[in-house]
Amino acid sequence: MKKVFVFCVGGTGLRVMKSITMLMASGMDTNGYSVIPILVDPHQDLEEKKNLQSLIDVYRDIYDRSINDGEQTLNPGNGFFPAKIDWLGSLDDNKNDVNENIGVDKSFESYLGLEKLANNDTNNYLVDILFSTKNKRNKLSVGFKGNPNVGTVVLGDMIEGSSWFESFKRHCEKEDRVFIISSIFGGTGASGFPLIEKKIKESDDEPTVKNAVLGSVIVMPYYGLKDPSTSHSDIDSANFYTKTKAALSYYDGKIESKYVYYVGETTLRKIYENNEAEQKDTANFIELVAASALFDFLKRDKPNQTQYMSRAIEDDAESLDKDKLGSGYNGIVKVVADFNLFIKLASILPTEKYFPLKQTRGFDKNFYQDQAFTSLRKFIGIYDQWYNELATNNRAFAPLNTGNNNLSGFVKGITLGGADDSYYLLEMIKASNKDKKDKHANKFRYFLDFAHQAIDYYTEKIQK
Repeated sequence: MKKVFVFCVGGTGLRVMKSITMLMASGMDTNGYSVIPILVDPHQDLEEKKNLQSLIDVYRDIYDRSINDGEQTLNPGNGFFPAKIDWLGSLDDNKNDVNENIGVDKSFESYLGLEKLANNDTNNYLVDILFSTKNKRNKLSVGFKGNPNVGTVVLGDMIEGSSWFESFKRHCEKEDRVFIISSIFGGTGASGFPLIEKKIKESDDEPTVKNAVLGSVIVMPYYGLKDPSTSHSDIDSANFYTKTKAALSYYDGKIESKYVYYVGETTLRKIYENNEAEQKDTANFIELVAASALFDFLKRDKPNQTQYMSRAIEDDAESLDKDKLGSGYNGIVKVVADFNLFIKLASILPTEKYFPLKQTRGFDKNFYQDQAFTSLRKFIGIYDQWYNELATNNRAFAPLNTGNNNLSGFVKGITLGGADDSYYLLEMIKASNKDKKDKHANKFRYFLDFAHQAIDYYTEKIQK
């Protein structure tokens, strides 16, 4: 199976990867690629990073249970959870997470070894010119605090000869691709993106790495932070646009990616708490747009020259539905609607006494208590929160009437046809009847397939 290695650089990279995972679960097509996320963030104790790792592990468990019936490995499905996500370490049958090596638990001055220099050493003066006192004293374990000059030094060393980067090069094969996600206004993203590109293109001894088709999404400012003086933070979002201009100027003529996607927010920027340690930002529409770039990239052929891509919305509205988004977003609206309808079915069916598939397909009490459905329930809880955050943010992605009991109006601006859950349950029965001859013994896979077929029967019109 061909692979795409997704370098998720910094906090923005982590958040975009979360949206990628949600879209994959919803049924977004990866064009036959399995996704290998590589989390490049020095912030070792960041809760957001741990939560993403946990989310991906749940996704992987659901996927694995959907393709394994104990006797054979099934082909991936065409509906929910259709594509594989793997950790880099698992490619070596290594249970250790190689991402854990991407981090340094010391101050920047200790990292540079400045304590070993004599007070009158001329190198001290050079360092003082390049880095402020705050720069030198910052703990690297909490990130680079918006300082790409620090990030460039540290990340360069962290990449060179590292076990995780060597593992990537070892497993990158002929048809594989590379995709880099980074912000342009922070410390980790702005420095990490050009360094990763450079290291890949300098891999002369690994031609499959050097010649891999590169894509990247560069995220420009899309949120703000409260006044740093009120939280004693070193990050000032007032400098985001200045940093963006400087980074763009540096990137000019140096980008190696064949497809470069630019996304950002111009008018409706959410203002978050300025907390370096926690970074508890809610899901943002811009992250969803950035996530969609990966799926577009995987469907495109290698061009002769770099293609610069962007994406707009139909109306500059505070809350975006299908019409205000524009037809280019119909695919995203459809898969998100599909999974939200799936959530409704998954909550109803465990207590549905007279559902025929309870007997004919084994969707009984034991089925809903099995580990596969338990993992699904856990994923659903996270997904539900993620969508609610998107739907209530300043630039709201809110194409659904999730609280509407009349499912015909579940998607704003379009009539689906199925008035309530009974319509969908009937379609699940029909899907089961079409497949009377069992092709495998995986009940969980049948559950996912039948539910998706039932939902797709009513939602396919979204893309038309």
